[in-house]
Amino acid sequence: MDFDSFLTSLGTSFIIFVVLMCLFAWLSSKPGNTVVYYPNRILKGLDPWEGGSRTRNPFTWIKEAMSSSEQDVINMSGLDTAVYFVFLST
Repeated sequence: MDFDSFLTSLGTSFIIFVVLMCLFAWLSSKPGNTVVYYPNRILKGLDPWEGGSRTRNPFTWIKEAMSSSEQDVINMSGLDTAVYFVFLST
């Protein structure tokens, strides 16, 4: 494989990634789209932005995942997700 082709592909993929992340950030901040982006929180009766700032960024879920306890994961996503996280951590 040619190194120039690799760099071109890498650059193109990065630009597409940035565009999609900006689109996600813009769409998820719209109040009408909370049903699409935060359905679990709505079904549990929580505010979609509870525990976070009103202007959520695409990486907020990483901070929430690192700071949540195993019981929080079980309450929000179920036991199978907690087992999967334990499996990944080992």
